[in-house]
Amino acid sequence: MKNKVLAVCGYSNSGKTTLLKEIITLLSKQGYKVAILKHAHHDIDIDLPGKDSYELRKAGASQTIIACDNRYAMVCETPNQPADLNALIHKFSDVDLILVEGFKDEPLPKIICHRSTTQKPLFIDEFTIAVACDKVLDLSIPQFNINQPQPIIEFIKNYLYKA
Repeated sequence: MKNKVLAVCGYSNSGKTTLLKEIITLLSKQGYKVAILKHAHHDIDIDLPGKDSYELRKAGASQTIIACDNRYAMVCETPNQPADLNALIHKFSDVDLILVEGFKDEPLPKIICHRSTTQKPLFIDEFTIAVACDKVLDLSIPQFNINQPQPIIEFIKNYLYKA
């Protein structure tokens, strides 16, 4: 089955992570295997100086997998090469749905999170399929209360799984 991908985007403090946590929890309880791909606007490092895996990566390994009995993480060095969203999406396996947090400029179907308290303009592009907001807006696309995830989940399932 081809991966089902949907982005949840919005400015900082718009509620993206809070909404995604609720969506993932509820979908997981319904039996969906959900993956998340999160964009970070800063350099990330999940490995710590002084740890063997960190030292081996710093010695020049271009890819490192750190594994234990319950999980693993792969670190790939990509100097001067921005993340390729399509390539990252294809790294996932055995999932029903990939939720992407961020990457708002990518051509993906997206739900935009918006809070009036952030005092930022509403971001909508041609790939926006819905808005999750804390107040009713005058829009021609579906909008949902950002604090009520269940209708958003039903919308996502209908959008991605309707034949």
